[in-house]
Amino acid sequence: MLKKIKSHLPFIYISLFYISLIFFDNDINSKVILIGLLLSLILFNKEKTKKTICDNYPLLILFFLIIFSLTYTINIDYGLKKVERLLIIPAAILMASSLGKIRFKVIALVFIIISLIATLYSHSIVLIEFLANNETSYKHFFNLNYSYKALANTINLHPTYYSLYILTALVFITFFLEKKTTSLFVKIILTIVFIYFSVFLVQLSSRMAIGALYLVIVFNIIKHIVNRKKIIRGLLILVLFHSIAFLVIMNIGVTKYRFQHLLGFTYYTGYTVNDGNHKINLWTAAINANDNIIIGNGIGDVQESLNEQYLKRGLNKELKEEYNSHNQYIQYYVGLGFVGVFFFLYTLIYFSKKFITNKNLIALQFLLIVYLMSFTECLWERHNGIVFITFTLLLLSKCDYKEEKLFTDEESCTLLKVKADSITNSNKNLV
Repeated sequence: MLKKIKSHLPFIYISLFYISLIFFDNDINSKVILIGLLLSLILFNKEKTKKTICDNYPLLILFFLIIFSLTYTINIDYGLKKVERLLIIPAAILMASSLGKIRFKVIALVFIIISLIATLYSHSIVLIEFLANNETSYKHFFNLNYSYKALANTINLHPTYYSLYILTALVFITFFLEKKTTSLFVKIILTIVFIYFSVFLVQLSSRMAIGALYLVIVFNIIKHIVNRKKIIRGLLILVLFHSIAFLVIMNIGVTKYRFQHLLGFTYYTGYTVNDGNHKINLWTAAINANDNIIIGNGIGDVQESLNEQYLKRGLNKELKEEYNSHNQYIQYYVGLGFVGVFFFLYTLIYFSKKFITNKNLIALQFLLIVYLMSFTECLWERHNGIVFITFTLLLLSKCDYKEEKLFTDEESCTLLKVKADSITNSNKNLV
C-alpha cells in the first residue's frame, strides 16, 4: 500500500503545485513548495541530487550571482526580498532530484485540465456580468469590461502570467495531436480545447503572448507539413489559419485596439495612445538606470535606480506605481550588468541546446515562449513567473516522453457510452 502511494506521490504533488499556483494566493503555493521540500528531504538521494545539480547548473550560477550582488547593494532589505523569491531555484532542483522519471502525458493532461477549469471559470464570471449588464451586442463581450485585465482578475492573475499558462497548455496539446497513438475522438476533443484556449488567450490581450501563440501554431503547422510531406494541404492550412486569425483579432475589440496602440492611435475624443513610444521611453529610462555596465547596481537597488530615471523622464505613473522595466533582459542589466545578462542568456541557451539535442520540441517551445515574453515582462521577478518557469522547466527536462496510447478508439467509444448512460440515468432520476 505504501509503495503504491509513494509511486503516485509525484503526480499528486505536481497537481497540487499547479492548482495552488493558478487558483490560490502565492502564500498557499509557497506552503505547497515547502511540503515538496520536506518530501524531497525525506526521499533525499545523494547521487540523484548531484546529477540533477550537474544537469541544471546554469540556474544555480544565476542564483548565486544574484546573491553575490548583495555585497555591493545599498538596499539590502529589498535585495533579500528578491533573493527570497528566487529560492525556488535551489528548491526546484532539490524537488526534481527526488521525482524520478515522470510520464509527460499524465502531467500534460493534468495541466491541460487545470487550465481548462480556470478558463471556463473565468469566462463564466465575466459572462454572468455581461448578461447582468444587459449589453446590446454580443461584440461588447470582447470589450475592456470583460477582457484583458477584467478577464484575468477573475482568478487574481496578471494577463501576462495567465497567458503564459495557457500557452504552455497549448504546447502540451500539440504533443497529443501529432501522435498517431492518440485516438481520433481524443484528437477532436483536444482540437476544440486548442481553439478555445487560443480565443481565450487573444481575449486576454497580452500582445507578446499572442505573438508567441502565432509562432507556436505556425511552427507546428510547418512541422506537420515536413513530417507528413503534404505541401499543398499544409499551405492551405497556413492560409486558412491566417484568415481565421485575422478575423478573430479584428472582432475582439480590446485586442484590436491594443495592437493599434503600438503604432499610435487617436480616439474620436482626441485622446492619443502610443504604446510603442511609451515602451521605448520606459526601456531607455531603465537602461540609463545602470551605473555599472559590468556588474550592475546590485539586485536590491534596481527599483530605486529605475525610479530616479522615471522622475527625470517624467514617467509619473511608472514612478508612482514603481514599475519594473517590463523587460527581463534590461532588468538584469540594471541589477547585474553585462555579467548578469550573459549568464541569463547562457542559462536559456544551455537548456535550448539540451532540448534540441534530445529532440524535445515540447520543452523547446516552452522555452522559446519564455524567451519572447521576457522581452516585454519581467517574468523572473514575480512569484507567478519564476516559480512556474523554474518548476516546469525542470519537470520537462525529467519527463518521459515515451509514446503511449492516450485512449484507443475502442476505449474512447466506451467512454462516450458510459457518459451517455450516466446522463440518461440522471435524467430518469430527475423525472
